[in-house]
Amino acid sequence: MGGADTKTLTLSYGTEGNVLPNFSHDGGFLAYPVVVNQGGINRDVEWTVSVDNNPSWITVDYLEQSTEFVGTYGGDDRTVMHKGVTISVDENTSGAKRTAVIRYTVADGSSICTIVTQSK
Repeated sequence: MGGADTKTLTLSYGTEGNVLPNFSHDGGFLAYPVVVNQGGINRDVEWTVSVDNNPSWITVDYLEQSTEFVGTYGGDDRTVMHKGVTISVDENTSGAKRTAVIRYTVADGSSICTIVTQSK
């Protein structure tokens, strides 16, 4: 493994890459599958999610959902489990644009973040 990257974290929200959409003034609710890879060899590692400084206007929770995969050949149908998050944002009554940092932490303590914004 000489020189192989075993530490760098990458994050993907389904087909959205690592960018979350902005929330409008009214707030809202989103559910996204999340994949965190560590280095070039550890795919879809376990993670925990938190919001830096725990602002009261946003709630992020762990989500696990299943999808039924219908295979091409007989007998290869299966249920696929997806890890993800739900993000709930309250109406913005502050009069200013708001931002929150969502942090994904893996077993070795390293983390990767994305930013959620909400218009005023």
